[in-house]
Amino acid sequence: MDMKVYRYQADELREFGEQLIVAMGGTAEEAELVSDALLHGSLHGHPGQGQGYNKLPRLWSRIQGGAVNPGAECEEIFRGPGWALLDAHGGLGIVAAARAMDRAIEFALEGGVGSTFVRGSNHLSASGYHALRAAKREMIGICMTNAGAEMAPWGGITPVLGTNPWGIAVPSRGEFPLLLDIALTQSGKGMVRWNQRAGLPIPTNWAYAPDGTETTDPDLAMQGPLVPMGEHKGVGLSFMTDVLTGVLTGAAFGKDTYTDPKNHNVGHFMMAIDPERFLGRDEFYRRLADFCEQVKSSETKDGVEEVFLPGELDHLNRSARLRDGIPMDEDTVTSLKRLSDELGVDCPL
Repeated sequence: MDMKVYRYQADELREFGEQLIVAMGGTAEEAELVSDALLHGSLHGHPGQGQGYNKLPRLWSRIQGGAVNPGAECEEIFRGPGWALLDAHGGLGIVAAARAMDRAIEFALEGGVGSTFVRGSNHLSASGYHALRAAKREMIGICMTNAGAEMAPWGGITPVLGTNPWGIAVPSRGEFPLLLDIALTQSGKGMVRWNQRAGLPIPTNWAYAPDGTETTDPDLAMQGPLVPMGEHKGVGLSFMTDVLTGVLTGAAFGKDTYTDPKNHNVGHFMMAIDPERFLGRDEFYRRLADFCEQVKSSETKDGVEEVFLPGELDHLNRSARLRDGIPMDEDTVTSLKRLSDELGVDCPL
């Protein structure tokens, strides 16, 4: 069956999100950052999935449960030449990740490359959002984070690895920055849940049944592990991401991430790279444009009209939603109305 979808303007959603975050105990600065990140997710993701305003009810429940602490200090624990380790002290993950990327940018301005590691954090929303924070400063941005265990090791059936998303953003002098924003699984539980609510089967490469067999049944898929992208390669990338963000930093890792209801202890990694220190920006942009042209000029397969660059479809999607309104599914609208009533915030939906 079709899911009913409503459309709203970006400005009204941004303001509504800010009001909700303040009502949850966030500062004005935190509210601006969190709503901006959720707006990014809403402009790019599928309504009812992804990292948009549909995440606010869950965020409120985690604040109430003591796992997320608005206003927490993001403290620098260790620092070396061009790098630092930060402790988010259970604060808003979006805020901690943004501050970490800003610190990486500061290091890159000093020495060309900067890195930050974060422990004690929470869900950071879309990794690509934080990578783009560097691209807006004409730097290459890289963001990685670990996540709750939803993927089994290759050949196993017990979830011990996270989707562990990556975001890589590259500034350009074209119409949009280049952007790779991916989880290391073929799908996410949000996509499975969408099909479950709609009464639709899922592709067999989204998630396994609990016994590790292929399934098209979303009910079974919600109980089983997600399918890694690229088979054993996705598993390997997820494992190494958890080494960088969890094992190395003092954050939780593997099955321990998100398991303590009062201390999710998520780990992040941020890097900023300044092209000016390598070739100079003009030469970098010239070479990048040449590379992009090589990709765009590829001969296409039958039935394919155009080859797209990383981030190009996101740009087109964002432009269309800014023009036509941002889609939001009925379940999300209902949950946000309920949340706004609970928090005493006027709801524009």
